[in-house]
Amino acid sequence: MRNNLKEVILAINHESCWTSLVGDYVVKTMYLTINPEKNFIRSIILLDKKYKNLISEIKKTKSFVGYNHLSISEEGKILFDFRKRYKNSVLNTLQSNEGIVVKGLKYKGREIWQILIYESYLNQFINELKSKGEIEILGSKDYEIKEDELSPQEVQILGSAYKQGYFDFPRKIKSDEISKKLDMSKSTFSYHIRSIESKIITKYLDDLKFLNTLNYIDKNTKKKEEK
Repeated sequence: MRNNLKEVILAINHESCWTSLVGDYVVKTMYLTINPEKNFIRSIILLDKKYKNLISEIKKTKSFVGYNHLSISEEGKILFDFRKRYKNSVLNTLQSNEGIVVKGLKYKGREIWQILIYESYLNQFINELKSKGEIEILGSKDYEIKEDELSPQEVQILGSAYKQGYFDFPRKIKSDEISKKLDMSKSTFSYHIRSIESKIITKYLDDLKFLNTLNYIDKNTKKKEEK
């Protein structure tokens, strides 16, 4: 029997988690690691400085264990590296069902996750999540294998083109000039540049699909308020 790997985007609202404190702003999960033996999840989140009160609220929650670092950039962004309890968390449920996190956001009291999970585990995972709070499946499809990573040669070409002003407006260097510096024909350079642009745009559009879930949540919230 075929057991497809699924790419799923979901939102969950559960009051027992610090994410229920997040308002009309985006908190991005930059990185996370799980240590089941010591019962903690280490998360590095990013949010705007004007919402810094959230950090104090996170520290007051029952699941909070401690933090490693807090920093504020010149651009007014807060990077908060902290630990929370792993047991009974969404990630605990996901990992017990052989799932993997791809991306994460927090918005309007919801955790929004893009995950990979095998089809045979999906229904069980969703049913287990329902015991933790209100859950919405925002997207589900078979995982597609895409060649969207740049090759070493493409990285070299992109770096050289960028540094020499090929992407500036107006361009500081023409394709025939840069191709000579790279020791390749103009047509070969043009082929590689098109391939690079296609891969970068494809990857960015995939990110936009995930971010577009915020618009869905806004519309859904508005409908509930109107009722």
